Amino acid sequence: MRLNGENLARLRAMSEHTQDSLTARIFEILRDEILSVDSGFTPQTNLVEAGLDSLAVTQLMLSIEESTGVWIDESLLTPENLENARTLAALVHGELENA
Repeated sequence: MRLNGENLARLRAMSEHTQDSLTARIFEILRDEILSVDSGFTPQTNLVEAGLDSLAVTQLMLSIEESTGVWIDESLLTPENLENARTLAALVHGELENA
């Protein structure tokens, strides 16, 4: 990887975003900005059961891109990857590592 401005920014993003920090950030976005949830909502809560719909997924992906600089391809937004905040964070982390 050549260290131009774009690649340097990617390296910084990778070092700043551990899977745990991504889980926490995605959880916060879902809880505070996208879903109407109660105090029982956790990083392991099923997102579809919590009210995640196609519009909410679009909003979530835009917020994740703002936070990480990574856009997740729609083909990767499977029910398994959108199961909960942890599974989605694992997907984003993998995409950051492959960037």
